[in-house]
Amino acid sequence: MSKLAGYLRRLVGLSKPTRDESRGADLKNGSQHANGINAASSPGAPRLTEIKYVDNIYDDASHVWTYVDTESDTPAEAVTPFGAAAASGDWKDYCFVVVRKFPARMVLGESIVFRIVIKSTHLLQACKHVLGNISGVSWTSDPLELKPELLLTFLPQLEEYEGKLSAEPATEDNASTITSIRTLVAYLRKNYQNTLAQIDNLISHGEITFSLLYTILIPRTVFVTRCTKTGEPRALKLRSAALETSARGPYYALSCHSVEGASMDDDDDDDYDDDDGNTDAGAERDSATLAFGLDQSWLSIPEFKGTRKISSLSAFPIQYHPDPQAIRDKLVRRGRKWAVLNGIHHVAYRGLGIDDMNNKYSVNSRIMIDRGNFMRINPNVGVPTPSPNVGCEQSALDEYQNGEENMHTSCLIPSDEMLLLATPILYGFSLSDKIWLRFNVEKVLPIEWNKETFEGLVLPADRKTLLRSLVEAHDADSSFDDFVRGKGQGLVINLFGPPGVGKTLSAEATSEHIRHPLYVVGSGDLGTSPSALDTTLGQMFDVATCWNAIVLIDEADVFLEQRSLHNLQRNAMVAVFLRHIEYYRGILFLTTNRISTFDEAFLSRIHVALHYTELSVSTKIQIWHSFLKKAGVAEGRISDELIEKLAERNVNGRQIKNACRTATSLARSRGVELQYGHLVEALDAMEEFVRQFAAMQG
Repeated sequence: MSKLAGYLRRLVGLSKPTRDESRGADLKNGSQHANGINAASSPGAPRLTEIKYVDNIYDDASHVWTYVDTESDTPAEAVTPFGAAAASGDWKDYCFVVVRKFPARMVLGESIVFRIVIKSTHLLQACKHVLGNISGVSWTSDPLELKPELLLTFLPQLEEYEGKLSAEPATEDNASTITSIRTLVAYLRKNYQNTLAQIDNLISHGEITFSLLYTILIPRTVFVTRCTKTGEPRALKLRSAALETSARGPYYALSCHSVEGASMDDDDDDDYDDDDGNTDAGAERDSATLAFGLDQSWLSIPEFKGTRKISSLSAFPIQYHPDPQAIRDKLVRRGRKWAVLNGIHHVAYRGLGIDDMNNKYSVNSRIMIDRGNFMRINPNVGVPTPSPNVGCEQSALDEYQNGEENMHTSCLIPSDEMLLLATPILYGFSLSDKIWLRFNVEKVLPIEWNKETFEGLVLPADRKTLLRSLVEAHDADSSFDDFVRGKGQGLVINLFGPPGVGKTLSAEATSEHIRHPLYVVGSGDLGTSPSALDTTLGQMFDVATCWNAIVLIDEADVFLEQRSLHNLQRNAMVAVFLRHIEYYRGILFLTTNRISTFDEAFLSRIHVALHYTELSVSTKIQIWHSFLKKAGVAEGRISDELIEKLAERNVNGRQIKNACRTATSLARSRGVELQYGHLVEALDAMEEFVRQFAAMQG
């Protein structure tokens, strides 16, 4: 035993205490009464006000950990841990036991670790009630060891709970619980008075040090941080915090949970309402499961020197935000918007989109929000998959379950406390960029439909009426089916004619008229082999059916050309194309330039073909007026005679649009209003290029 005593004396000499016990504790050997607390008076009752102090040391000779009573008449942090044996079985009658655990080896820099072993059943139940379910704490373990830092973190809540019990009618159990809480609080306030004073001083100025950071890392507290994808502020609820070490140094790892969209069996059928209550139709859905779930995520706060403003940390409790109520209200509003957008929605977007490689795209167009298809088509992209089993407390799930019902999605909208935790990210598809991206919910806008686009189509009245009737009838009733189930339910419209006569615009105007998404692809987007074409068409028609979208395949001639005996690969591609358009149930537009080379098999699969001829002068006058109006040219600034001169030039509709755009840029660069001369200058440059191109082909 003398060797052990000598070793421990050297150990204590090397180990410098790092906590407040070394700056104010004056504890006696064995058990002692907490100041100001009276012991239970009944004979044989547990000593609810008494605390036992022991040391946990390692014996090199026997290679076992043993307990000894803390030496008397010396501050607990400085005494050599050598005294009478203290078997843990003798602790059952104490309120709690303060254990100092010494390092197993005499290594410079290692410090003594303090633990509080709860022995009182009443104190255990009180701590369980106040602390709740915390990662790393099992309330059924025996002995139950708690870190003093954890108890300091919850000290205000312990005092609040004690005050609540004191206000209730007196019972024997209440009295015992109150006494045990007071004993623990008195111990913490006496032995950590310097730490508590420092905490109070820092918190009053909204500051903290890294060594005291644990005091604000309170489980179930709402924390504010920045979304790594969108840069927007977001809230998460802290589950647990642990001090870790990496190659860069110490840091706190924060386990949190947030509210994410849950995987559903089917797809949503509602779109984002605009201010007038208008909605866009989508795919049908029978929602039988919860649309939202709790997802676990991790944050980190790296070590810092000196004091820091709490609100400057990478993550901090929401109450330390400069305007806590304002940020809470903002996040709840955003969460409600996010919840309404759960499912499939056709919306406008103006902001940045982020792909799976964190590349950013500037998107200013319409998009499809569709988390389910995003996950299905991009299986290797990390998307949160929430589950009620993420280790969060049941009360959080109860909050969700008790939310109000959202009549648009036939599922529950979470409560405000859960909406606060909603992710700022939506998953979907940019219709203009034709790429799957993550979107910022803040940048989502209702679509402003252009009701005049279809009426402004430069088409003969009978053809415009035919087109309108076909798409409206198909949109209203898709019950007609072929003899073979699933065939013949679509509407295939071929728009053929020279370039720039309004074929693509007709499809765009139809989309505006019936308020459906328009999914535009070019022949080059579909692949150059039969297998690639089969995969791309299958995926495209699949999501277009989910979205109830109009599909436009531009310049589709290559897939419609007559098959031959010599080009087997192109024959296979034509066959694949034939099969897919026959089974597509939506509206499909095909724009082509040459109908004379069509394969005969397509003739029976195209429901209507509209021929677009070269534009007449009167038609081009209408187009000039339309694009000049869009360019902001006041009516009458360019006379009808001058517009007629422009219409007599040999240009098509697309060239008129490009000329207006170029002329607008010329006028803006010169700091003047758009005039006739700018249009002529743009057309002259365009026609010069056409002449040079024709000469080269010549």
